[in-house]
Amino acid sequence: MLLNDLRHALRQLARMPGFTLTAILTFALGIGANSAIFSVVNGVLRHPAGVDYPERVAVMKVRYPQFMLDIPFVSVPDLIDAASLKDQVEAASLARDTSFNIVHDGTVEHLPAERVGVQWFQLFGARPILGRTFTPEEDHPGAGPEAVISYGLWQRAFGGRRDVLGRNILLDQKPYHVIGVMRSDFDWPRGKQLWVPIALDPQAFSPHERFNEFYTAFLRLRPGVSIAQVNAGLAQKMQEEIVREGKDAYGKSSGWSMYTAPLTQFAAGPLRKPLDVLFGVVALVLLIASANVAGLFLARASTRTREFAIRTALGASAPAILREFLMEILLLAGVATLIGMIAGPLFGRLLLWLIPNSLAEGYSVHMDPAVLAVTGAAGLFTALIAGIGPALKLIRQHPSLNMRDSRSATASVEKQRLRAAFVVSEVAIACLLLTGTGLFLASLRQLQRVDPGFNPQGVLATSVYYSGDELKRQQPRQAAFIDAVVSNLAGQSGVSAAAAVEPLPFDPEEGGSSSFTIVGRPLAPNDAGPHSQLAYATPDYLKVMQIPLIAGRWIAPEDRANTQDVAVIDARLAKRYWPNENPIGQHISSGGAGHSALVVGIVETIRLNSLEEDTSDGMRYYAFAQADDVLANFLIRTPGNPNSFAHAMQRAVASAASGQAAYDIQTLQSLVSASLAGRRLIVAMLATFAGLALLLALVGIYGLISYVTTQRTGEVAIRMALGAQRFHILGLVLTSVLAWITTGLTIGVALSLIASAFLRSSFAAFGSGMLSALGGAIATLVIVGVIATLLPAYRAASIQPVEALRND
Repeated sequence: MLLNDLRHALRQLARMPGFTLTAILTFALGIGANSAIFSVVNGVLRHPAGVDYPERVAVMKVRYPQFMLDIPFVSVPDLIDAASLKDQVEAASLARDTSFNIVHDGTVEHLPAERVGVQWFQLFGARPILGRTFTPEEDHPGAGPEAVISYGLWQRAFGGRRDVLGRNILLDQKPYHVIGVMRSDFDWPRGKQLWVPIALDPQAFSPHERFNEFYTAFLRLRPGVSIAQVNAGLAQKMQEEIVREGKDAYGKSSGWSMYTAPLTQFAAGPLRKPLDVLFGVVALVLLIASANVAGLFLARASTRTREFAIRTALGASAPAILREFLMEILLLAGVATLIGMIAGPLFGRLLLWLIPNSLAEGYSVHMDPAVLAVTGAAGLFTALIAGIGPALKLIRQHPSLNMRDSRSATASVEKQRLRAAFVVSEVAIACLLLTGTGLFLASLRQLQRVDPGFNPQGVLATSVYYSGDELKRQQPRQAAFIDAVVSNLAGQSGVSAAAAVEPLPFDPEEGGSSSFTIVGRPLAPNDAGPHSQLAYATPDYLKVMQIPLIAGRWIAPEDRANTQDVAVIDARLAKRYWPNENPIGQHISSGGAGHSALVVGIVETIRLNSLEEDTSDGMRYYAFAQADDVLANFLIRTPGNPNSFAHAMQRAVASAASGQAAYDIQTLQSLVSASLAGRRLIVAMLATFAGLALLLALVGIYGLISYVTTQRTGEVAIRMALGAQRFHILGLVLTSVLAWITTGLTIGVALSLIASAFLRSSFAAFGSGMLSALGGAIATLVIVGVIATLLPAYRAASIQPVEALRND
């Protein structure tokens, strides 16, 4: 029976190749778009590459409500507490970012790296393709040193040769023994080229190190253990720590807590929210595609009324006719699903390639059972939506099918309510997508006008990672090196100012904060004390960045290692902790008793890392010359093209100290602009899918009007025979269309308002420009509706009454 239905469906579809091709392409657009987006979502959010059973991996985080901090960094005692939960935690490891310089092909290459605990690779289920990973004996100060290199470094620097095992490589001019090569899909943390043991000093395990959060930490949970269970265990450990600290417990006064979050929630970072939005968008596109195909089948079912009537007269039952009809839909959906399965991941890789590198680095897209399952489900869902309306109508009409009805050439618009409902839904969804595009575009423009507190135009920046013992942990030599580089850059023709700073504003890899005390100001009970971000800078930093000085002075060349330590604070910090007094002349301390800095000035507040969100709770600036073992970022300001000074930066660094090199040379404007990469991605993808929705709506409206005007040929002929003019007929058709579009727009506007209220809490600056976004969406859809109506309306108005009535 099913085989006969299949053969009959194939014959029916082959007789109408135009209809069949249109239906398959429409199906494939919706299914393929969902498959493409889900392949990216799966690779980024659900199953990070190279991680076995990622649902069992968790990241540790700490909260300080007193300072409004929620950070993915912990102290060594925090991890010890987590690892002690033996019934819940299978493996636990700390990690800390580091980097090395290696001489490769005669040039110094910078390698992002990670210092990791001995269980790091076991925790992620990562196995080397050559050699081994670290042993407990190698994870101690003075052991080794050993290194595990990435697959990419193995291929690029060592030509993929197997004899790399056992070789010594010079990292920061120090020999490291290569013991393993990781498989190609393991890339955690993102972009790292090699791993070395963390080899913590025994002092790091002291309870006094509790609140020094310098490390990232991950846990592998035992099978069947939930995040909630681990967090309950950590909550008990927190209470024990507060009791141990006593009545003046810092943990209690700061509101400190530690907890875990799923790796799959943490790994995507800033790409999570854009992908969540796009996943919802492609689901709407799938609904539009389904509605379009449903409209096509409704029209086709109406043209086959005579066929169905004859078969009914010959004894065909409703289930038999319905089964054959649904077989056609399933065939089309099956072919479209197959196309989606093939094309989805391919377009997913293209989408990942189009995503800004700052968001997508380290991610991969591949076909796996989850992608196949979602693609298949999308195909079945599309078939269900497309077939349910026509099928219900067919069942309802079957008892009354007769030859007289099948010969009738006229049909009122009232009989097309279901098809009109599909078009109304298409217009509503298209209105939602167009309005969303307009709102995100307006928010992007608003964020681009946000003042970061400094002028990024004309500034070029580079980073230096100290190589060799000549500079590492040698503060006097570091100060001399920084002075030499800054002086060299400042002397370049066309450079108006040069400076060094750490961290570099808007660099996502940098930044830090700490608590401090105000000398002479005792803390109240349960007061955790002041807290802020901190930075180190040279005398011309304000000139390079064009940050206004509000009061006092900035760091001067005279502020050296053998003089009084000085600090400059920003206006936010001054207002928060000195609301009714002048902070200049007071002392602040962050290094213990006897080590304090004199506050000498106040500068304007700047944004630290994002135009979307102001995350700073105040800033303390210290003199670079008085800092202890701080890395450096160098900046220059020029009225010309800053990129033209890239080689000058490289030469200045290389000439100041042998073995040192400049990396990540980029304009400050590009860093600031990169903070909006996620918002740009949403706008670009929304515009693409809104355009696709608009095209589908155009096809849907055109198809409905063409069919309705054809069915109403007799009615139109009678009207014209009774004296109706062509412009009356045009008006009649346009009025019907505008009624459907108006209904769709009303629903679309309501959906847009609801969606806007929902998204406003998740996206900064979202919701402004609502009137213009709605106005643009409404105008666009009205124009599209009129364009889709013109040709069918013109054909209706060109009817010759005598010929039409004779044919009817």
